[in-house]
Amino acid sequence: MFELVIVLYKMTFSDSSTITSLNKLLASNNFLEIRRVLIFDNSEQASVPQGLDKRFCYYHSPKNIGLAQAYNYAADQSAKESEWLLTLDQDTTLTREYLEELITKASNVPKSVAAIAPVIKDHEQQISPVRSDTLRPLHKVLPQSNHSYSSDVMIINSGTALRMSFLREIGGYNLVFPLDYLDHWMSWRILSEKRQINILSSELNHRLSVLDYANSMNFSRYRAILQAEKCYYSLYKTQLLARYRRQLFLRGCKQFITGKFNYGTITFKFLFSGGNNGIKNTKAN
Repeated sequence: MFELVIVLYKMTFSDSSTITSLNKLLASNNFLEIRRVLIFDNSEQASVPQGLDKRFCYYHSPKNIGLAQAYNYAADQSAKESEWLLTLDQDTTLTREYLEELITKASNVPKSVAAIAPVIKDHEQQISPVRSDTLRPLHKVLPQSNHSYSSDVMIINSGTALRMSFLREIGGYNLVFPLDYLDHWMSWRILSEKRQINILSSELNHRLSVLDYANSMNFSRYRAILQAEKCYYSLYKTQLLARYRRQLFLRGCKQFITGKFNYGTITFKFLFSGGNNGIKNTKAN
């Protein structure tokens, strides 16, 4: 049995390709294995959906609390008999082939598999799964579909089904990462617990806004990503910390050379400051 959670932010349900594609699939093929679909709305104004399948339910958070708390809320509200939590972003287009393969695979994989995920592409670029033993995951040989991995792989949140028993075992999603690097941390945690990640043969399309985050996003968003990635490499993926600091130095130099002085300044601040810029130097979860 599956519980689904779709997190919205500054988007109504009718504009979400995830919700519209899923609603059509539920109408044309019952998918009785899906018990409930929680729409968790982090937008400032509530927008209660109308005309959706009866399994959709809606919750509005008055504040944007990010992904980790939304996912934990969905898990806490789930039925005891539900075995998997499927997390979805608002702009992933779902397909019948993906849902059918996911449901079939979930009933057949061994207990050692803690997560099942599709291949995710942004246009022609595979963005999940990617290797986690490098800071340049899109520039190496990528993990393959229809395969299980026990090391060196990272999957993004959207489209990933997580085993409920494993989620309870680790105490839920890590609130140290409310949004950015939550998927990195969860992939790290699964593999550090000697569990496996299974990759489906199905592919989904998803727009990854952070592919060029140093150049295309606003300053506050860039700062939040810097804080999350520094925390991740400082506390969890520590074997890459030295390489990460070198990359941060080169990134800051490039930003100054290209005239992005505000970005370069904050990059060097994170590079040379002690601790984790407001994040406690203790592991959570």
